[in-house]
Amino acid sequence: MTPVQVAELLLFPGLTFFVCLAFLFEWLERKTAARMQGRLGPVVTGPFGILQPVADFFKLASKEEIVPSESDPFVLRWGPALYFAAPAMGIAFIPVIGYQSVIYHPLDLLFMLFVLAFSTLMASLLGYASAGRYATIAMGRLVVQYTSYGVPLLISIVTPAVLAGSLSLQGVAEAQGPVWYVFLAPVAFAVFILSSLAELEKPPFDIPSASTEIVGGWMTEFSGNALAYVKLTKNLSYVFLSALAVTLFLGGAGGPVLSTNQVLQAFAFTCYFLVKLFAVGFLIFAIKTGLARIRIDQAAKVFWTIITPLSLAQLAVAILLR
Repeated sequence: MTPVQVAELLLFPGLTFFVCLAFLFEWLERKTAARMQGRLGPVVTGPFGILQPVADFFKLASKEEIVPSESDPFVLRWGPALYFAAPAMGIAFIPVIGYQSVIYHPLDLLFMLFVLAFSTLMASLLGYASAGRYATIAMGRLVVQYTSYGVPLLISIVTPAVLAGSLSLQGVAEAQGPVWYVFLAPVAFAVFILSSLAELEKPPFDIPSASTEIVGGWMTEFSGNALAYVKLTKNLSYVFLSALAVTLFLGGAGGPVLSTNQVLQAFAFTCYFLVKLFAVGFLIFAIKTGLARIRIDQAAKVFWTIITPLSLAQLAVAILLR
C-alpha cells in the first residue's frame, strides 16, 4: 500500500474518522434520549458536553482491570481487540468520498455479512469466557436473538444487491443514481433498521444486556481497559451499521455536485454522506428511546413470524423489479 492509502485507511476516511464519529454518535444518542425524556444529558465536558464520551472512555481505560478467577484471562485480555476489529474492518469498505471506498472488492457485500456474524460470535465468546452467571444468561439470549434476526438482516442486505445486480457496496451505491432504494424497497430498509437494533442490542431488543434484569449482560465481568474498548466497539458498530444503511438504501455519498474541482467534489460527497448518516442515526436514536424492552420469546416471535416473511416478500418484489 502507498503512504496515501495507509493515511486514508488509518485517518480519513478510515478508522480515526469513524472513531470520532462513534464518540459523536454516543453524545448525540445521550442528548436525544435526554431531550425526549425531559432531561439535559451531558453538559459539562466540552462545549455542550460533546467531549463527555471521550472523557468516559479514558476514565474507564485508566481504571483497574479485574479478571474473575473462574474466567479465561487470555480471551478476556485479547478478545476485546478482536471484537473491535469487526466494525473496524467493515468501515474500510464503506464509500465516504463519492463512490470509491478505501478498500474495494467486487464481493465486499458478502464480507459485510461476515463482519456482522463475527461481531456476534466475539460477543458470545467474551460472555462465555467471563464465566459469570449473568453473562451466561446473556449469552443464551444473545444466541437466540441472533438466530432470530440473522435471516431477515441477511435478506434486507441482499435485496439492494438484487436491485443493483452487484455484490459490491460501490456498485450498489452507484446504481442508486436515478432513485434511492429506500423508495423501491422500503420494507427492506425498515427490516434492516429493526435488525440493526437487535445487532446493536438496543431497545426494544436490548435483551442480552438488560441492566434491570442481568446487570450488564455479557459485559458484566468486564472492567477497566477491556470495558472501555467493548463500549467503544459498540459505538463504532452503531456508526458502521448506519453507514451501511446509507450505502445500501440512500445512495451512499452520492448527490448533485456542480463544481468540477476534485477537492470541492470530495467535500460535497463527504457532506452528503454525513447528512444521511446522521439522519439514519437519529432515526435509530428515536426508535430505541421511544420503545420498551420486550422478552426474548417475543423478539423471536416477531422476527420469525412477521419480519422474516415481510423481508422475503420484499425480496420477491425486488426480483420482479430487477
